[in-house]
Amino acid sequence: MSHSEGPLTHQQVLDFLHQHPDFLLAHPYLLLELNLYNDTQGAPNLALLQQRTLREQNQQLQKQIAQMVAHAQENEQIYRLFSECQRRLWQCQDVSALTELLSQELTQLPNVNHCQLVNLSDDSEQARAVNALRHSRLKDSNGYQGRLNQAERTGLIEDEQCQSFALYTLGDKDNPQAVLLFASHCADHFAPGNGSLFVSELVSSLQLRLQHLA
Repeated sequence: MSHSEGPLTHQQVLDFLHQHPDFLLAHPYLLLELNLYNDTQGAPNLALLQQRTLREQNQQLQKQIAQMVAHAQENEQIYRLFSECQRRLWQCQDVSALTELLSQELTQLPNVNHCQLVNLSDDSEQARAVNALRHSRLKDSNGYQGRLNQAERTGLIEDEQCQSFALYTLGDKDNPQAVLLFASHCADHFAPGNGSLFVSELVSSLQLRLQHLA
């Protein structure tokens, strides 16, 4: 390995050692010249350094696996809640019972603090607030996930701690019957680009049930 063209870079040294993993074993005298001292732990053995690195990598891997397991468990909980809610939709004999069911069941979802079926034909401040959102946030889509500004949140729900929202129209796109509203205290829980597979299936079932109750 020539250095006639200038000093070796750190990357060149790393590349060489990767290509020759037994180099230091073949030249143990170099260890006497290497600076392996640590201010708090003295001069550790290279094998111990390797073990420490492997242990740290293993801990990081275990952390990633734990996160994946937690995510899978959360998805399973969400699936079970949505499935149970869809099953019980057909037991509701009026819109009032349907609204109560959605509020009770879906606020058990992780980070969902509020869920409500808003009838757009109601003459209420909330219905007017949702109708305004239908003409802005829901103008080009039947669903919206994200934050709302202060004016948009006025009259929407009483819980002022809610930071992110999800809204889904039910019924005809141009003249929907209702909007399914979710809200979370977590600012990033509902965000553009989030998946909506489970809720899309619920919305389809909910629309059918509302048609039967109409």
